[in-house]
Amino acid sequence: METTLQGLSSSDVAERRADGRTNDVTDPTSRTIGQIFKANVFTPFNFLLGILLVIVFAIGEYKDGLFGFVLIANASIGIFQEVRSKRSLDALAVLNAPHSTVRRDGGDVTVASKDVVLDEIIILIVGDQIVVDGEILESTNLEIDESLLTGEADPVDKATADNVMSGSFVVAGSG
Repeated sequence: METTLQGLSSSDVAERRADGRTNDVTDPTSRTIGQIFKANVFTPFNFLLGILLVIVFAIGEYKDGLFGFVLIANASIGIFQEVRSKRSLDALAVLNAPHSTVRRDGGDVTVASKDVVLDEIIILIVGDQIVVDGEILESTNLEIDESLLTGEADPVDKATADNVMSGSFVVAGSG
């Protein structure tokens, strides 16, 4: 299907969603609590201390085994701090979830970026993050900051038929 400047119809959007042609990325934003636990417990430092602790207890010098508390404290503090950071980052990810203005049925609608479908017309204005790779259909003095992707510090002028990349930001004009 060819996209017109009127945007997709509601039936086109529903068909694309049913086919799984959306912008929904399922990568987790942070590690799971299980991964955090594993990363803090199974470290070379803890492995070495664990072996030494077993040797000390095997010899029978129980009071020399007090350094085992360092092992427990090290893992506990690491887990606590990382879980707290994970919760903060997860909350920020929800607050900072990008939205896009798309043209559907001839009107402009704001949707979550994960709800953008294939062949969607996205309206770009200053401050918008480009959420999918695409081609410019119309441009009015459009300048894109691609520094996160290319390292180029200066904004790039974009005209009709130029490509834009996901992760870039609009710094001037519209498209």
